[in-house]
Order: sequence, then C-alpha cells, then structure tokens
Amino acid sequence: MASAGVLEVQMAPVSIAGTVFGHQVAHRDMVPQNRVQQLKRFSVSAYLMGAVILGLLLGFANYVHVPDYSEEDVDRFYMWFIHVQIMVYIGFGFLMTFLKHYSCSAVCFNFFLSAMMFLEAILCIGACHQVFWNAKQDHIEVEIALLIECSFCAASGMIAFGAVIGKTTPAQIMWLMVMQVPIYALNQRLVIYEWKILDMGGTFVIHLFGAYYGLAASWMISRRQPMHGLGHPKLNPGYYNDVFSMIGTIFLFIYWPSFNGALASMSSETRIDNPTAGQINAQFLSVINTVISLSACVVSTFATSALVNGRISMVHIQNSTIAGGVAMGAACTLRMTPGGSVAVGLAAGILSVVGFQYVMPFLDRTIGLGDTCGVHNLHGLPSILGGLVAGLAALGQTEDYLPWGDGATQLGYQVLAIVTTMAIAIGAGLVAGYLVSLLDSGCPLSVEDYFEDQPWWDIHTAV
Repeated sequence: MASAGVLEVQMAPVSIAGTVFGHQVAHRDMVPQNRVQQLKRFSVSAYLMGAVILGLLLGFANYVHVPDYSEEDVDRFYMWFIHVQIMVYIGFGFLMTFLKHYSCSAVCFNFFLSAMMFLEAILCIGACHQVFWNAKQDHIEVEIALLIECSFCAASGMIAFGAVIGKTTPAQIMWLMVMQVPIYALNQRLVIYEWKILDMGGTFVIHLFGAYYGLAASWMISRRQPMHGLGHPKLNPGYYNDVFSMIGTIFLFIYWPSFNGALASMSSETRIDNPTAGQINAQFLSVINTVISLSACVVSTFATSALVNGRISMVHIQNSTIAGGVAMGAACTLRMTPGGSVAVGLAAGILSVVGFQYVMPFLDRTIGLGDTCGVHNLHGLPSILGGLVAGLAALGQTEDYLPWGDGATQLGYQVLAIVTTMAIAIGAGLVAGYLVSLLDSGCPLSVEDYFEDQPWWDIHTAV
C-alpha cells in the first residue's frame, strides 16, 4: 500500500493525496502559471546578481597580501567569524521558524539571502572602507576582518527580512536585500568612521538600521495587501515550531557576546604602539558586559511576560530574552559596572515585552504596520535604548574609552546617529519597498498564499 501511494502521487498531474508509511501526504505536481513566472523571475534575478558580483570581484578585488597577513591574524579573527556565522545562519534562521506553514521558507531563504548579501557586502563595504575614502588604494583587499563586517551586514538584512517574511515573492525579497547592502555600507561609514560613535556590537548600524529599513519596506509592500498583519490565521505558530524557534534563541543567546566583541581585539602593531586602556580592555568588556546583560534580560523577560500576558508567552521568550544583547551593543566596550550591565539587560527585557504586548498590536491596528517577526520589539526599541545608554554612560568614562575624548560630545554624536540612522533606514526602506512592490505586481500574492511554503517549494506536507 505504501509503494502504491507513492506511485499515485508521482504520476498524478494535479495535487493529490497518497499514503507513505501510514502517513497522509499531499504533493503539488502542477504549479499555477503565475507562480511559475514568479519563480523564473527569481531564478533570473539570482543568476544576474551572481554574474554582477563575479565580474566586480574579478575586476576590483583580491586577497590581502598573504605575507602581511600572519597566522596571528587568523587566530585573532577566525573563531569570532565562525561565531557570527552561527548566529546569522542558525540563530536568525531557526528563530524565524515559528510560523507553522512558513518554516521551510524562513530558514532556507535566510540561508540564501545571507549568502548573497555576504558576497555583495565584500564589494560595498570593501569599497567604502578601502577605496572611496582611501586615495592610496584602487582595489579591495579581502581579509577575515572584512568578512566579519560582511556577516554583520547579512545579519542586518535578516533583521529586515523578519519584518516582511511571508508577504513577498522570492524575487521581491531578494531585490529588497540587494538594495539594502550599499545603503548599509554608506550609513556604517558615516556613523562609525566619520562621526566616531560607540557601536562595537552594531546597535546602530546592524539592529537599528535593519529594523527600520525592514519596517518601512513592510509598510510599503503591505499597504495594499489585505490581512497582512496580526489578523491573518496563518500567523499562529505550532507547538513544534515554537520548539524549533527556541533553538535559534538559544544559539543567539550563547554567541551574542562573540557578536558584540568580534572586532574588538588589537593587532600586534597596536599592542606595541602605546595602546589606550580602552583598546586593551575592549574585547574583555564587550564579552563580559554582554553576558551579564543577556542573563539579566532573561530574568526580566520571564517576569514581565507572566505579568502582562497572564501566562508566559513563547513569543516573548523566543525574542525578548535576547534584547539585552541588542541594547548592550553600543556600550559594550565601556567600563561599566556589573550592576550597570544588569540594569541595561533588565530594561531591555521589559521594553521588548511591552513592545510585543502593546506597541505591536497598536501599530498594526492604527497604521497597518505588519511586522511578522516583531523586529521593532527585539531590534528597534532595544537599539534606541542601547544608543542612549552608551551616550549617557559615556559621561562617566575617561577619555581612553571614548572616540571623542569627552562624554558630552560623545553623547551628542550618539543621539545624532540614532536620528540619522533611523531617517536613512526608513527613507531607504520606503523607496526599496515601493520598487519591489512593482515587481510581480501583475500577479500579487493572494491572501491564502501569505505565510505559506507551498507556492515556492517542492515539498510533501502532512494533511
């Protein structure tokens, strides 16, 4: 009977149910014509981007001169690079599997988009750092530190992906991420290298930028889509989906200190060139401040979730427990006290839960802001908190720990960077969201195809 069921599924020209090892399965052998066209458009787009990246890398990039890049430098960066990669591909990927009918798309598109953005970022970030603002160099030198920066860019893209997940075609989400990379690189150059803000862990350039770029794009893409927000029935998670999502949460929790401290180490040249106390202690402080903040965030998240929701919410535990890592990213290199790190983590957990419980439904109801994964509550609000924390904490630091040397000036630039990064992200997200909404506009997704794997994947699903 099992083999007969399989044969029946394979030969059927239309969607039909069969029996495999006692389980009912459904297989769609014929895909609607509009979905075929959308997938062809995605395939052509992916080949096109691959060809463009290949051509530009062949023409303008090379590996760093190997004799100048010692084994010490590999030891210095590679472990941290792996930790960041684990966060991007496993942490963010599995965190988004909470959707019952979109888990395959969540983790697999996370895989594809992260890899594509990583390659594109070699060109965009490399050009910004090494060519456009460096008159002595006319090509990009690829090194492991640059690859960590590119992984950060991919992380920012996956944050934006979380806001629109389940509401776009594959080609739409691909081009949305493609357009994010150059804007990310330029914003990073402005606030980190020109304005010299505190942001070792990417509170501004990764989390704040990615969240508001994605939210603006989501609003623009969804403005004409019915039932794109919290009212859609497929937004309800399943039991096992919640468990798989917690895998992502735990990976993010474990590796977030590495994420914040990956680029905080000193080179051997810096060590013998009178380094400041801030340079010497940066990586140690990044790790220990983040570990303490994350742990405190877990405590406040569980307590606040039970208080405001009546029962502990899996949505809060999957997301808000790691908001402490976001909030500590800007201030992680400062000489804070353990109590200060605990305070940041407690505040981040409370703020994130309140965002999920009250702010998210309010924005969905009033302006139609569909935020599938709640990135505003995990990344947006905690990053604003973290930016202000870094600025205020700078007032009590010595000049060794501050790029600008005095706390008042540092605070001013931290606030300026919050406003500017949000403005750039929202503006770019609106434009990019509008442009990708024109793609596939002749055959838009139907309500039943939102948050659904079936239109895009050749899979068997239980029925």
